[in-house]
Amino acid sequence: MYVNGALVGMLIDYLEAKQVAAPVFKAQLVELQAQERISIQTWISLLDEVARLTPIPAVGLSLGQYIKASHTGIVGYLGLSCGSVGEALALFERFARLIYDVNSLSMTMENDTVTISWGSEHVAPGQLADETAISVFFTMVQVIAGRALYPTKVNFINVAPADLTPYEEFFHCPVTFGGIRTIVEFPAEYLNITLEKKDTMLLDLLEGHAQTLLNTLPTDEFEKRLKKLFTDMLKKQEMPSLEQVASRMHTSVRTLQRRLNEHEIKFQELLADVKLDLFNQYIKDESLTLFDIALLLGYSEQSAFTRAVKRWTGKLPKNFRKP
Repeated sequence: MYVNGALVGMLIDYLEAKQVAAPVFKAQLVELQAQERISIQTWISLLDEVARLTPIPAVGLSLGQYIKASHTGIVGYLGLSCGSVGEALALFERFARLIYDVNSLSMTMENDTVTISWGSEHVAPGQLADETAISVFFTMVQVIAGRALYPTKVNFINVAPADLTPYEEFFHCPVTFGGIRTIVEFPAEYLNITLEKKDTMLLDLLEGHAQTLLNTLPTDEFEKRLKKLFTDMLKKQEMPSLEQVASRMHTSVRTLQRRLNEHEIKFQELLADVKLDLFNQYIKDESLTLFDIALLLGYSEQSAFTRAVKRWTGKLPKNFRKP
């Protein structure tokens, strides 16, 4: 699990702006900034040290406001070359791993709302890392759009802090905590905002280079195999369990658990990601009732299905269907 080393530049700029004197730590940051990628564990430790040096509530929200296109590698410049916010977000979804290669990302649109969510199947980075990431995301959206834009809802998977005020004031919307996915919702009309600095030739050049970089990133064949197996079993209305999956993979439960640990994969969270992907497909099929979808996802009780969708998306299943 990795993040782009260029992101470290944001920490350097933040500490400079706050006039923090920490020469040894800053020297370490300069060295890490030159690396193509750093581990998520290193990133988390860097954020912890920044928080120690600047002990303010929800420090990650302030930190993310110092993001620049140069801190996000090629992806930031791609966004600035697009013709609309929608085009920029589509490219962000496609190339997100070049910035933050940690957990899965999903972007969906239902009715008049766009939902972007991050899973937790590999690692839960913690509140500081999560709030920094969401602050970075929305600050970059505002930079690209050239105007103040705010979400309509934000959910963090972590335990709620004692005071939600810094979060609600920063995002200008309700902020909740809990569940298994970090969620950001915003009006679909944002996608139609046109950008003045569109550069088609530069965009094509950068997109080709970004794809080349993406192709060089390692892929987890074990995870891909698991996801396909989960999908196949669910479509046959079989509920994947450790025992059944181990049997399908011709291995023991103990060996499967060891491989899951080696690949830093959480079985239930990965299964939830697959179910969410299927839910997003099924909900678009008007011939399927919510009861049908529940059964297709392995829920014999509607209440269990409703709770699961609420946990994944922050919404009730019925909210995804037009009245």
